[in-house]
Amino acid sequence: MKTGCKTYETINTMSMSQLDLILAVYGGAIGYLEQAKKAFGESDFNSGRMACDRARKCVVHLYTTLDMDRGKEIARHLGHLYAYMIEQIDLAVASKSLQRIDDVIGVLNTLKEGWEALKGNQEKTTAEPDQPQVRVQEELLEANPSGPLMPPSERNHITVSG
Repeated sequence: MKTGCKTYETINTMSMSQLDLILAVYGGAIGYLEQAKKAFGESDFNSGRMACDRARKCVVHLYTTLDMDRGKEIARHLGHLYAYMIEQIDLAVASKSLQRIDDVIGVLNTLKEGWEALKGNQEKTTAEPDQPQVRVQEELLEANPSGPLMPPSERNHITVSG
């Protein structure tokens, strides 16, 4: 039966989008930390340590899969947050600190909410192809059919020769 469950999990994971996978890892880390809190609260330190270890692996996975080239500044900031959370999880295990676990859960929940909002925006974009931003760009193109629109950062580099 365990093999069947693993096969189902593998198939389910393979059919998920990258964003859904990220959200699943966040959910896993939060779930494991909730288990750790419960275990530490019941003085079951071994189970608490194991749950923290699983949560740590989730955060390490998030950290090691950051694309620094494409993500640039955002990836760098996420990397710092992930490193901080890994350190806090380690300290929580050493001190059996429920407060440190709560702090990490808070950061994970905040980041997860951001990813969920991104997913919602993606779904909205897919469902509504004629969004206001697209309409505005089309109207600007109609108003200036002679050339492409340039981003504001490039407008400062235009020189006029007479």
